[in-house]
Parts: sequence; C-alpha cells; structure tokens
Amino acid sequence: MRNDTRIISVKAFEAYSDRMQAAIEVIVETGNGKIGKALISPGLSVGSHEGKPLYDGGKRFGGKGVLNAVRNINEVIAPKLVGLDSANQFECDEVILSCGKEKMGTNAVAAVSTAVLFAGANSTGVPLYEHIGGVRAFTLPVPAALAASGSNRYENPVQCGYKPTYCFVAYDFNTYTDASKALWEVYMAWYDLMVEKLKIKMQPIAGMAIPQHKIENDYLLWDLLKQAIDISGYTGKVGLQVDLAANCFYDREKMVYSGLFERGERTRQEQIEMIVSMASDYPFVIIEDPLMDDDFEGFAEITARTDIQITCDDLIASDINRLKTAIRMKAGNALRLVTSQVGTFSEITRLALEAEENNFGIVPCGERGEGLASCDYAVGLNAGSAHEYGMCYSGNRLLQIESELGRRARFFASSGIRGNRFQLQGSQGGI
Repeated sequence: MRNDTRIISVKAFEAYSDRMQAAIEVIVETGNGKIGKALISPGLSVGSHEGKPLYDGGKRFGGKGVLNAVRNINEVIAPKLVGLDSANQFECDEVILSCGKEKMGTNAVAAVSTAVLFAGANSTGVPLYEHIGGVRAFTLPVPAALAASGSNRYENPVQCGYKPTYCFVAYDFNTYTDASKALWEVYMAWYDLMVEKLKIKMQPIAGMAIPQHKIENDYLLWDLLKQAIDISGYTGKVGLQVDLAANCFYDREKMVYSGLFERGERTRQEQIEMIVSMASDYPFVIIEDPLMDDDFEGFAEITARTDIQITCDDLIASDINRLKTAIRMKAGNALRLVTSQVGTFSEITRLALEAEENNFGIVPCGERGEGLASCDYAVGLNAGSAHEYGMCYSGNRLLQIESELGRRARFFASSGIRGNRFQLQGSQGGI
C-alpha cells in the first residue's frame, strides 16, 4: 500500500564505520517499500558519562565487536517493532526502551531508533528535517570547517581522538551559502600558511594533522589561524572553534592537565585561566570541553568569565539530568547532541526541548555514524551552530536544504552562537 508506513522488517548487521571500527547497521523496511538505514559507531573520544555500548569482548576488533548487540536487535527488539507505525517515533522508541537499554546496549538502541527515524521520513515522503521539526524547520546553523587536529604532537601517551581539533566558524553572514563560501576562502589561506610557515602539505579540506616537533606550542597555531582569517578579509565575521576533549588530557591521580597546548602540566586553575585568555585574546567564538567531565564548577567559572559559547560534550554526555545540573549551575551554555550517547531519538528531542526552554544551545553531531542526517537534525531541531558542517559532504547537504527551503530559508548568523558577545550583537539573518 502506498501510504502504509508500518514497519514490516528490522534487520541488523555488524559493519565497518568510516573510522574502521566495528559498527551496527540497521535496516528498517515499511509496508510501502521504503527503508531507513542507520549505522552507529562509537566516537574516538568517549566520555565516562555516556550510555554504555554493548561490546563482545575477546580478540575480534580489539574486544569491540558488536555481534551480541546485533543479536539483541534481531532477536529481541525487531519482533516488537514489526507492525508499529514508523512515522510515530515516540511509540517506536518506547517499545525499544522497554527492552532495556543497559541489557541491549546503548549502541543497539541508538542504531534501531535512528533507522526507524529515517524509515519514518522516507515512508511519509518528507525531508528528514521536516519530519523532525515540522513547520519550524527552516533555519540553517552556523557552520564550521576543520582546520587542524592531533593529540600526540606533544607526546601525550593517551589516545585523545585527534583532539584538540580547531575549526573556522563563519557566523556574521546573511545566508548559509555566503558563510560556506567564506569558510572555503579562509581555509585556502590557512592551507597556504601551513605550507609556507610550517612546511606541512596535506590534503586540502581534510584538516591538518600537526605532526610532532613541528611547533613548540599551540599558541603558534592560534596566531596562524587568526592570520588566515585576517588575510581573507573576514575579521569579525569568521572566528575560531576548538574541541579540547580536556578529559583525555586530565591525570586524575595528579589532578593536572598534561600535554594539552604544549608539553608539561597545568593545574585546574591554570587551565581555567588559559581558557579565559584564549577567549579574550584570540578570535575564539566556541570552546568545547575545556575541562574534565565532572568539573561543573569549573565550567561555570569559565562561562561566567567569558562571553562566548562554551559547549559541553563529555560534561553532559547527552544526559537529561546532567543537562539540568549544567543549566542550574550555569556550567556552559550549549551541549553536543549525540544519539549514540543516550539511545533513542526521542530522548535527543527531549534534551533539545529542555535546552531550548533554558536558553541553552544545541550542537548536533554526526561523528558516530549519523553522517549527513545530522545536518537534517540541525535544521529540524533548530540548532544554532553545527559541528564541522561547513564544507565537503555536510556542506553540500546544508546547501541542498537551503535550496529546498527557498524563500523560507533563514540563517542563524551571529545569534546562532551562545554567549553575550553574540546574543547582544546578532539578529537572525535571512534569505
């Protein structure tokens, strides 16, 4: 039947993620022949407060195979979903959660829920962003483009997921198209500076992984990143973003940060002072995870002493109770939304609503397998900014959404970034 949006089959497989890790792939098929396909994998830097994925153990994939999670989907969750309406995300997610998130594994729950979401959109014939946000889904987020990465340039022995990652953020423009074009121009200037100043030549658009012994500290990077913006003529219109994943660099026994920005150690208060200086002396507009993932008080101090967006990923870990604590303590002013951290998309929606009601920004992320769908998440959930969505495939998807929306499309511009500097100066742009 043409309008039959009921689920007729759910199948899960073990697959590879785009980062060569074991991932869960789920295919949901509906009565009208439409499918939703999702692939969920863990992140490279995983916070201690995230929902727990189910891994197989043993030698396969270094112990992180997902055959048991796949079996849970096929044998436990799938039979309960058959016959339900894929367009009713909340009902499907309630059934998924009734199977037990801890027993099934957060990765299994997230993969099925995401596949149902995609199937629901495809079976009803509407774009994913509209399926998520309805008539409110027409505003494009502020984009960023990855510029530099690397966690071992100062011989840090801990795997930190290539953190810190630095990005250019284009915020003071009338349209997403204009912002995306500016990012390209700034990135080309950055690429030339890397070749000239540091003799680093890598694939453009992929972000520069800074090798060891090329620079003495990250302050040089900040100067060069700022120079790229100035050379391009976008001073005050393009800024910087950094995801520090500071939890990776924190030694809990010694209570110091080690190998972050430079060789050597830094106390908690020294780390706070460094972040405050970054926000005042350089064109940083977004700083993510500047401290370890239990330091609500430190996040609150940084938020109070800066006027930019302080994004919480590991601190909140897409957990509704931790979000409420952060809101109450004014610890940060935006959070990363990651389905695989919490489980179902309905829970993500609840997080987004809680944040919106308390003037807390949301930043969807596609690093865990959602891919281009996270661009639709950003528009559907009214996210002010998006994580590294400036160019390449994600940029193409947002350009396509902007074109589909036509005259309805709007661009968040400066108001998409949290912090007094932007909330006071910016108004929403438009086409």
